[in-house]
Amino acid sequence: MSPTPSEEFADRTNTRVDATAAFPRVLFITPHAFNKTTGGGITFTNLCRGWPADRIATVHDDPVPVTTDVCARYFRLGPEEIRKWPRRGRPLAGAGGQPAVSPPATAAWLVRIRAALFGDGLPQSGILTGELESWIEHYRPDVIYTILGSIGIMEIIDKTQRRFAVPLVVHMMDDWPSAIYRSGLFAPWQRRRAQRLIARLMERATLCMGICDAMCAAYEKRYGRSFEAYQNTVDVARWSALAASDPKPASPARIVYTGSVLSSAQLDSLCDCCHAIERLRRAGTAVRLDIYSPQFQTEGVRERLLVDEAIGLHDVIEDDEAFFTTLAAADVLLLPVNFDPHSVTMIGLSMPTKVPAYLASGTPVLVYGAAGVAQVEYARSAGWGHVVDRRGVDAVTDGLKHMITDLALRRKLSATARRVAAQGHDSATVRTAFQSALMRAAGGTHPVAVSTDACRY
Repeated sequence: MSPTPSEEFADRTNTRVDATAAFPRVLFITPHAFNKTTGGGITFTNLCRGWPADRIATVHDDPVPVTTDVCARYFRLGPEEIRKWPRRGRPLAGAGGQPAVSPPATAAWLVRIRAALFGDGLPQSGILTGELESWIEHYRPDVIYTILGSIGIMEIIDKTQRRFAVPLVVHMMDDWPSAIYRSGLFAPWQRRRAQRLIARLMERATLCMGICDAMCAAYEKRYGRSFEAYQNTVDVARWSALAASDPKPASPARIVYTGSVLSSAQLDSLCDCCHAIERLRRAGTAVRLDIYSPQFQTEGVRERLLVDEAIGLHDVIEDDEAFFTTLAAADVLLLPVNFDPHSVTMIGLSMPTKVPAYLASGTPVLVYGAAGVAQVEYARSAGWGHVVDRRGVDAVTDGLKHMITDLALRRKLSATARRVAAQGHDSATVRTAFQSALMRAAGGTHPVAVSTDACRY
């Protein structure tokens, strides 16, 4: 049996400590908190499970409700900590204190002006307020962990790390530094601010992490630092037991997509998959598609997705048992990636949170995206997915039909996926390695933490 992170830590420091005392107090400063909805929240939860709850605290501005099974101590950043210009909620005043124009007209006017000036983000500053400083001081962190984020978030990270003089761990999960601040009159100024902050924090970091090997290799060249790869993980022994013994498709064949639906990541390609379902049904193939995604992401694009009566749109599955049962019961799992240049820049070095779960389920995976994108090339090189890298509804329709009808292909993909999950994504090894890396970054042994404060949501 592999040693636990606390055992490794005690052995490395030659110090006799109890299991809890070996864990440093980690302060997450992040745009995404612990939850069971978003990729970042799920990844945090799975990588940190088993870490003592009184030794994790999170400073965040995530609008998604947090969970408390892994982290119970939160400080939600407000307008005093992240200050934006121009300040929102102050309509132009007319006579008698009434708005000079109707609210809808004002909103439309502001949207156009802001888009022309600031593109994808208003100017902002991050402030280490007295309240936040006191909250962090009471917690007494040993190490800061972050995935970086907006300029405001990064300025708070910068100020907090300098104020408390603790080690910093930076974990990159998307290549957003290459994609941000590309439009708007003030975009060049905003971009320079962001890039200076990123470079400064990368230089000061004790440890840098990436989401996959492809990102680590690219970032090592870009930032002149070594990077270690850590992504979401899965309990292979527990969940692979749900996989079907023989991946023979049902009738109708059930196609499943789970995860985010974002215009800068997979929306366009997922829409192609929806039209492929429509074409297959018109040609006489019995098939249906179920999409499980956060409602706040899909409510504005329902018409683009629901192009056939055999397509169902559902909220994200938060229960682990139900989630893995759904994956294992499917006949094909979809992993779509947009082909447009902006999306490829944004997620070309990313690895979706869902990949380990997809693989452990043993359900054949159709990967639809551009050649060169990390997740596409991972599927191709490791052999766990059927890759369609030519854009178009015709191409993905042919790919789906092939996946449904070719039993030999299905068996090969299923066996390979389960093997890759066990070798590279099992929580028994990945979680231990991640937690050991945090301990290594923190260094030293640590006294018992103070009692947990009430959360500020």
